[in-house]
Amino acid sequence: MASPKVIQPTKLDFMDALRAVVEGKRITRLEWDDPNIYVLLRSGFLSIFQKGKVSQLLVCDGDLLATDWIVIEDRSIIVN
Repeated sequence: MASPKVIQPTKLDFMDALRAVVEGKRITRLEWDDPNIYVLLRSGFLSIFQKGKVSQLLVCDGDLLATDWIVIEDRSIIVN
């Protein structure tokens, strides 16, 4: 079994993070402090996966102005 990949994330603003989602990647915020909570594109809507469920993401002004968005890879461990 492969070990988790340790990454030093590149912080993105919301627009750059949104571009990554459109490319099929998953994103999260460092502020959320949990790579198991992430945003993805599902059925044409920004969706958030958390606590084993997917729901539509309601973007707040804090999310829009944040510069701590990161792209996460499968089995990654995020190091701040």
